[in-house]
Amino acid sequence: MNNNSEVKVFLVEDHPVMRLGLKMMLTEKGFAVCGEAGNLDEALRLLPESAADVAVFDLSLNGDTAFSVLEQIRLWLPKIGLIIYSMHDAPLFVDNAMSLGVNAYVTKADPVETIVDAINSVMAGRKFMGPSITRTLEERVVDSSGHGPAIKDLSTREIEVLSDLGQGLSRSEIAAKRGVGVRTVETYIQRLKQKLGVEQNRELIREAIRVTHSG
Repeated sequence: MNNNSEVKVFLVEDHPVMRLGLKMMLTEKGFAVCGEAGNLDEALRLLPESAADVAVFDLSLNGDTAFSVLEQIRLWLPKIGLIIYSMHDAPLFVDNAMSLGVNAYVTKADPVETIVDAINSVMAGRKFMGPSITRTLEERVVDSSGHGPAIKDLSTREIEVLSDLGQGLSRSEIAAKRGVGVRTVETYIQRLKQKLGVEQNRELIREAIRVTHSG
């Protein structure tokens, strides 16, 4: 007998077609999709009232990242299982997600059914990494760059700015995207240089591209 129907899942995904596909797949597998949100504001409003056992989050939502709400959700709902389902497989994103209390991380390069394995593992009290993440972490072990510990020490905002730099955004574009002043962006960039041990802007850009596009 399938007991998946006892597991309530909440979906946070800004692409309606992707969200519908996940909902159909999970329903077909016997899970109860108890709610869904297309942005972070909806997630913060609806998730606490949903009585969900597990929440599946896309990491990039309408130009923002779920990093900004994961810690808050973990404080509000300490028992909920948090799963990231994202296109990003760089160690930068995985490290920060796990430090914020995420229980499982699956990439969209993995078979969609991997989400089922992730949910079952989380409900059994285990952490879960999808195949793509496992490969990335294995490659990281033999990576001689030596930047892993420094990246893990970055704040959520520093990670967002580094990601923006890796995507080719200018300082003014980052400021507009993040709702801060250009001078504030400059401050984050200086902190990133210090933490990552680089001096020149071109070195920081190179590192930003490496960590946001690795794997």
